[in-house]
Amino acid sequence: MREIAVASKIAGFLSFLRLGACAWFLAAPVYAGTIVDTHAIADESQGRNWLSVGRSYSENRYSPLDQINDQNIKRLGLAWYLDLPTQGPLQATPLAVDGVLYFSAMLGKVYAVDGRNGGVLWQFDPDLAHHAMNERSVIWNVNRGVAFWKDKVYVGTTDGRLVALDAKSGRVIWSTQTFDEEDRSKTISGAPRVFNGKVIIGNGGESGTRGYVTTYDAETGHKIWRFYTVPGDPSKGFENSAMAMAAGTWHGEWWKGGGNGTVWDSITYDPDFNRVYIATANGTPINANERGSGGGDNLFVASIVALDGNSGEYVWHYQLNPGETWDYDAVAQMVLADVSIAGKPRKILIQAPKNGFFYVIDRANGQLISAEKLGKVTWAERIDLKSGRPIEASGIRDLNKPFMIWPSAFGLHNWQAMSFDPKTGLVYIPKMNLGMSMGPQNMQFKPVDADDGTGSLLAWDPISRQKRWEVELGSSFWNGGVLSSAGNVVFQGTGDGHFSAYSAATGRTLWQFNAGLGIEAAPITYLVNGVQYVSILVAYGGAISLAQFHDYGWRYGEQPRRLLTFALDKNAVLPLGAPPRFTVKAIDDPALVIDQNLAEKGVKAYQRCARCHGIQLQSRSSFARDLRESELASTWEGFKLVVQGGAMSALGMPIFDDLSDEDLRAIFMYIRQGARASR
Repeated sequence: MREIAVASKIAGFLSFLRLGACAWFLAAPVYAGTIVDTHAIADESQGRNWLSVGRSYSENRYSPLDQINDQNIKRLGLAWYLDLPTQGPLQATPLAVDGVLYFSAMLGKVYAVDGRNGGVLWQFDPDLAHHAMNERSVIWNVNRGVAFWKDKVYVGTTDGRLVALDAKSGRVIWSTQTFDEEDRSKTISGAPRVFNGKVIIGNGGESGTRGYVTTYDAETGHKIWRFYTVPGDPSKGFENSAMAMAAGTWHGEWWKGGGNGTVWDSITYDPDFNRVYIATANGTPINANERGSGGGDNLFVASIVALDGNSGEYVWHYQLNPGETWDYDAVAQMVLADVSIAGKPRKILIQAPKNGFFYVIDRANGQLISAEKLGKVTWAERIDLKSGRPIEASGIRDLNKPFMIWPSAFGLHNWQAMSFDPKTGLVYIPKMNLGMSMGPQNMQFKPVDADDGTGSLLAWDPISRQKRWEVELGSSFWNGGVLSSAGNVVFQGTGDGHFSAYSAATGRTLWQFNAGLGIEAAPITYLVNGVQYVSILVAYGGAISLAQFHDYGWRYGEQPRRLLTFALDKNAVLPLGAPPRFTVKAIDDPALVIDQNLAEKGVKAYQRCARCHGIQLQSRSSFARDLRESELASTWEGFKLVVQGGAMSALGMPIFDDLSDEDLRAIFMYIRQGARASR
């Protein structure tokens, strides 16, 4: 619901009149002259390049290229591949600029590659060995992409730096720290966006953090404005009227826990209104009852917030889950579109967040137009269109007793990109089916329904509010993002290691390629010397490590991470890595005496390691080693050197220097006990 105070409503309306009307009147000259550089505009309708994460400002991930189409796609073959020296997840969308691909790998490492043959032109290493890594493993060392603006490439690093690189050489032009480097609660995993000569970046965190986005001058790195997403300590005053308004929806001493509401992924710029839309995460602690007695909507968690592009001032917001308490963050991609609804032209924002509803929102004022369930959704009966608030199911806030709820905290749709095709009018969504148990034992993921733990590719009509087609992907649950094109083709990679193409109109499978490893990222397409290419990053990991029921057999160091690129009538051969493995190759020193008491204490202490190395020592995501198989974790000296000493911080292993020797020994004994048991 849009909890807007009267004064804020008036201010927002006046702001809309000043900015929105002006943007409408000056749309063409402003857009062509100052809002983006002319290089981007010249390419907008042609699709030759892929200049931003979502290709265009609309973030629709649709390409007007049609050289590759549903009639000739059987001729599509591998043009070239590039092996990447990393074991981390690859979740980025590459950019294509005049024949050069720019993309980020784990932690903020950046590559520039020749788009014709895969030759590496330059690399940027964020040099994390000399920057504080601390406990930032919560993001699984991912990075979702870079931005491009007038011969500069921008990337956010996991330790909080925003770095501008020379696009020709990779040389650092400027670098700025976007948050206190000693703040262990924050990290950057999302891609920056550029607009109006500005670059904007958010950050993420699971606890003890206060969310915000910050814009910087794209040429100099000078800070321009910052917008906080949740209010801080009232005794220190509020940064603006929006924070004062939001504070009225919080109770207790919420600021001591930070509040969260971070913007760790989706940011969309709207040149029609000169606005930035930010999508925010859930609050922390996840249970709203623990964030402060008395409840409250807790603005602006789980919300979409519209900000003025020049000043960062609040314009409007829509909150998807007031008082959110199920980890239903709202950070999924926001797509802008111009459509006709009931015979009238509307400028809309669409989103398919975790909570399972598909939202259509009027960009002019934040008014909800429609919200429909995309699959099994039990936490709410419906969304009331008048108030914008969900009609919640009874009992879902009583965590004193267990109950099942759909979808799970993984979401019916997560961060993986959807695509909107203006030709078909359909949105193509990576969909997941899974419920979760909530109650005194917190969240537990466990398949209950026959289709729980499965995934699909869903084609949804946002205007008629109904499904057009759906491709069932079986046990492939955690799948990649989507690309659609004017060739009537939809591309998507899957967790079980396939890259496929479907008819945009019917969902019929047209083509498939064995990539040899699971895929999370979204593909792009671009044109060089008259040849259309399709590229995608191949690697697996991330939040799926928390799902104990889910295992494709991808193992650390056994399947190479790659950038794959395809074109018509190409036939390069991809050498595959090791086949999937479902056994444990544990290392055990029989002479080591295991302290059973310490091992029992280690069960709890190990939870700080489980996010990457697997719950109950079962690493199933391939981006972090199964510690039962680790040489370094087989001796006390080696284990301490890595965990407390930071010996592998350059490779993304955080330093846990706040762990006591007793806790560290307890974790070590727990690992050694698990390794021995598995043998």
